Amino acid sequence: MSTPTFAGVFLAEASQIIAKLDRASIERAATLIANTRAAGGRLFVLGIGGSAANASHAVNDFRKIAGIEAYAPTDNVSELTARANDDGWSSIFDSWLRTSRLCSTDLLLVLSVGGGNVEQNVSPNLVVALKYAKSVGAKILGILGRDGGYTATVADVCVLIPIVSPAHITPHTEAFQAIVWHLLVSHPAVKLQATKWESMARPEKRRAVFLDRDGVINRAVVRERKPYPPETADKLDLLPGVAEALQNLRQAGYLLIVVTNQPDVGRGTQSREILDAMHRSLSERLSLDDIFVCCHTDEDRCSCRKPLPGMLLEAAAKYNVDLPASFMVGDRWRDIEAGYNAGCRTILIDYGYSEKSPDYPPDVCVDSLREAAEWILSVASKGARSI
Repeated sequence: MSTPTFAGVFLAEASQIIAKLDRASIERAATLIANTRAAGGRLFVLGIGGSAANASHAVNDFRKIAGIEAYAPTDNVSELTARANDDGWSSIFDSWLRTSRLCSTDLLLVLSVGGGNVEQNVSPNLVVALKYAKSVGAKILGILGRDGGYTATVADVCVLIPIVSPAHITPHTEAFQAIVWHLLVSHPAVKLQATKWESMARPEKRRAVFLDRDGVINRAVVRERKPYPPETADKLDLLPGVAEALQNLRQAGYLLIVVTNQPDVGRGTQSREILDAMHRSLSERLSLDDIFVCCHTDEDRCSCRKPLPGMLLEAAAKYNVDLPASFMVGDRWRDIEAGYNAGCRTILIDYGYSEKSPDYPPDVCVDSLREAAEWILSVASKGARSI
C-alpha cells in the first residue's frame, strides 16, 4: 500500500469537516442575515490576519450578491493603523463601530479562529467590539474555529468549524470561513443577484406576478375589519374575475406564483391536510405555476414569513425570475413589504382593514385582482421593466 500524501490527508480532513458542519446553525445564520436586510440593517464584518482578508472578500459578496449594506473596518488601512497607533490595538474595532453609529438593527459577522480571549490576549479587539455591540442591541453572527472563544458566548448564531486535526485548526478554519459565507450568499433567503458565470449559463430571466391568497384569489373571512382564512376547502370561494385576470397575465408571459402566510397551521388551529386540500383545489381551478406557503408565526422568526421576502426569493431562484420586472399583489401590509423587500413592484388591493399601513407605500392601490392585472398589463405595454 502507498503511503498517504500530505495533500491526501489534508483534503480528507476537509471532507470530514464538511460532514460534521452543523447545518441547522448555518440555516439560522441565513435567516439572521435576511432579517437584517429586511429591517434595513447593515452588516459589519470583523476579522484579523487571514480572516481580515476573508472579511474584505465577504463584504464584496454580501453587497453585490445579497444587496446588503456591508463594511469591513480592516479595508481602511489608514484609519485602522491610526487608531492602533493612537489609541491601542484592543480598541480599533470598538472605536470604528462607534463612529459608524452601530445600532440595534445592525449585524456583526465575526470571522475568527479563536473568537477572542482577553485573558490570553488573543484578539482582544474582538472582545471589546462585541461588548459594545451587545450594549447597543446589535445582533452577532460568528464563523469560528476551536471553541469560538468570547464570540461564541455572546453570538446570536454561531457556526463552529469542527476540529478534525489539532495540527491544522487555523488553515481549515480560515478556508471554511469562505465556504460558509459563500453558502450564505448563495442561500435562497439571502441571494438577490445571480453570479456572473451562472447568469451567463442560464436562460433569460422570466417575469412573475406573486399573489397573496386570501383576499386576492379567494374571499377572506372578515371579522371586525380583520381578514382570516377560510376554514376548509369547500369554503374556498374564488373572488369574481380572478380566473380571467390570471389567464390574461399568463397570456402576457407572466409566471403566476402564490406566496401565502398560513400561521394557523403553526398554531395548531388548522391542519396541514386541510391546507393542502385547499391548495389542490386552487391548482385544479386556476392556472397557477406554484404555491409557496409559510406556516410559521412571528415568534418563529423565519425568513419566509411575510413581510420578509423569503418565499419570493426562493421562487425567484427556482424559476429564474427577474424580480425588478415582477409584481407582488396583496391585500395586507405584509404583502406589500415582502414585495418591496424582494425588489418587486407592489399592488395593494385595499379593503380598508383595521391594521397598520405598509412602511413602504405600494406602487398602486386597486379594488380587485382584475384591476391589478389591468395595471400590470398597462405597465408592461409601456415597456417598463424596473422600479
